[in-house]
Amino acid sequence: MISFVSILSICSEAFASPQRIECPKVLPDKAIRLQATADGWKPHKSAPMKLNSAAPTGGPPEMQADLAEFTTTRSKTARTDVYDLRPPNPDGVWIKCGYGKANEITLHKRLDTTITRCTITQNMSSASEINILCT
Repeated sequence: MISFVSILSICSEAFASPQRIECPKVLPDKAIRLQATADGWKPHKSAPMKLNSAAPTGGPPEMQADLAEFTTTRSKTARTDVYDLRPPNPDGVWIKCGYGKANEITLHKRLDTTITRCTITQNMSSASEINILCT
């Protein structure tokens, strides 16, 4: 027999309002601290660190818990990855935004515990155009 709480849980998941998540398009200068080295080398950042990728992870950044299970569809103009994020996720689900051509620097943010699915669409002609929609 299905309880009222079970039905409420199923309905709330089915009708969860979409949450649009936006990674900063460029990594803010104050997010990177460059310091001179002991050997006399002087660091210099010659170009902005632009957004290159986005993906959910199965925990905070120190866990390096990239999620391998997702489906991908491609069109002539975009790539779309869909992630099923239903529990269990004991360390929470986080979104990771990668900056630089090889994601040399990443920003991470914990997502709401009610999120069970994220769809990430990346424009093929402009890597920094990424649309993240989670429910």
